[in-house]
Amino acid sequence: MSHPNKIERPETLKDVADQSDTLQAFGMNLRDWQHTIQRGGVHSRAALQQRLTEPPPRLADRFAEGEIADAYLAAYAEWLADQAGIPRPDWCTDLQRVATDPWFATPLRGHLIAVTPASFRQRNLFTVPENVFTSKPGRPRCSADHKHKKARLRQKAYRDRVRILLAKARSEANA
Repeated sequence: MSHPNKIERPETLKDVADQSDTLQAFGMNLRDWQHTIQRGGVHSRAALQQRLTEPPPRLADRFAEGEIADAYLAAYAEWLADQAGIPRPDWCTDLQRVATDPWFATPLRGHLIAVTPASFRQRNLFTVPENVFTSKPGRPRCSADHKHKKARLRQKAYRDRVRILLAKARSEANA
């Protein structure tokens, strides 16, 4: 049973676009998606890549500032992929996902021109994106069957080593 007040956060960048009908709604949906990535348990590169791969629908025809949103989605997906060390999504190369006019996130234009990453500058966007992905250190998760199999092999190798040491000790004692 779902809670009537439960917030449905977007899981992918496609969901962000699907749920956006204004630039303001786009900003809120993108922020919700970032929250999902940051605090929703996305700690592997594969999980992040799944959330970036599906191409979002074009927003330029949906609302007035949709061209900015289209460019931002492509720039952000490309930048996040670069930060995570995963392949860039194919849909990011779409030339229609470039803003016609420069867009600055704040009035500090000189600063933004200096610090904006290339993925954004190439699309005529000037902002400092937030890196919401942190790869969790450690080994990737594996199934219980895989763990049992590795334990059996480790135990067998230990028993074999003990068997060899005992045989060597016995032969030295008999000599």
